[in-house]
Amino acid sequence: MKKRSTTVFVIFFLLFFNDLYADKMGLNDAIYALQVVSGIDSEQYYYAQLFDKNESYWAQFLPSVNQALDKDLSVDVAVIGGGYSGLSAAYHIKKSNPSLKVVIFEAERVGNGASGRNGGLVLAQTYSEGGFVLGDHKEYHKEIYDITINSMKRIKALAESSGIDPEYVLNGQCLGIFNPDNIKSSRAYVAAAQKLGIPVEYWEKDTAISKLGSPGLLGAIFDPNGGMVNPGKLVAALKKLAEDTGVIIYENSQVRGYTEGNMIILPVFVKNKEYEVKAKSIVIAANAYAAATLDFFLDDIEPAHTQVAVTETLTDEQYRSIGWKDNISWYDDQYVGTDSDATFHMIITKEHRIVIGGGSVEYNEDDSLLYPGDFKKIEAQISKRIGEIYPSIKGIKIEKTWDGIICETKSKSERIGVTGKNHNIYYTLGYNGGQGVNVAILFGELVSKLYNGEGHRLLEIYRL
Repeated sequence: MKKRSTTVFVIFFLLFFNDLYADKMGLNDAIYALQVVSGIDSEQYYYAQLFDKNESYWAQFLPSVNQALDKDLSVDVAVIGGGYSGLSAAYHIKKSNPSLKVVIFEAERVGNGASGRNGGLVLAQTYSEGGFVLGDHKEYHKEIYDITINSMKRIKALAESSGIDPEYVLNGQCLGIFNPDNIKSSRAYVAAAQKLGIPVEYWEKDTAISKLGSPGLLGAIFDPNGGMVNPGKLVAALKKLAEDTGVIIYENSQVRGYTEGNMIILPVFVKNKEYEVKAKSIVIAANAYAAATLDFFLDDIEPAHTQVAVTETLTDEQYRSIGWKDNISWYDDQYVGTDSDATFHMIITKEHRIVIGGGSVEYNEDDSLLYPGDFKKIEAQISKRIGEIYPSIKGIKIEKTWDGIICETKSKSERIGVTGKNHNIYYTLGYNGGQGVNVAILFGELVSKLYNGEGHRLLEIYRL
């Protein structure tokens, strides 16, 4: 009875207080005021504003959740974050160093962040060289292309070796051109890329429409290397691989900061209980959460919200009507929404559902990392774009829309390296968007190269 009375009071307080002072303060301020009068732990409240549950379409495919940490530990390597990078780094470090005790600490469940919520595209290049442009590393454009193509093929084989089918299909990727102003630059990119030996093609209007189906297309750039994956099943495969090599994974175990030293001290919280983990080395693979939870790269990390939606299953007639062939993943050149780089990207699942995302990028204006936007607005925007791309299924039901946080960096470049007074803090994060599925797993592997003192051409390029 006491618990129920307290809950009623809390709800009444929030509604009354926020309504009374709506013109002067936000709901977060009202909640903070409630903390003061009720004695709610402010640190606990702060961390509650950083994590939400993965409620995406892909969440149903994530693996079962491991137990949380229940004791103090001493380990060789502590990996913070159970997404693609963390799972990959832990797997490769343990694989190459079987005697080491390698442990992953995940604040929620593996794949709770962007790794389990993304749009499912597998793309070539890193962020700066992606999108069919010659970017900041243009002198290494072909080298980076080759490295990332080899990576996606290696990841496919590795994931499938787990015995879990991640629905990893490499039938190519496309940029669909709808804006006539982009035709000239697209042709120029293809010509330049082909001179470098990159096997991209420029598709004229008729070919683009016959392959992708959208009647509004004016052309397309096609790369035969690229494709799609089921993100939830990919997480499940990587988790199994890591555990099969001997990696220990604790879930629902929040790392809140660290203290440097020859042995790094990690305070790990499970509900209201704190445990101490001592680690000879740590790997920070928390991506968009790294700044807020670990005070890491505070001046460079910009967490950004992007949304993805999934349609109901298309009927056989609807599927034939859209004319989308060969399971090619693709994205458009229509820059709409709240960000100049917010294109729409899409894949079609083996059940013939369209997974489509993009259109806007949103940022928090306070310390919270919870989604600050309006899902109804996003869903309407995505629904409208589906109808424009495929008029024959205009109005198709969207079954689920979800949000995820990507880690943008002010430098617009991925961050990977080793730091700390004792050179025992390894990190990989900041994939910015688009290429994250492939690059996050690749960079996890590269962290193991750094840990083992081994070289890699991509690490050399990023240090130049």
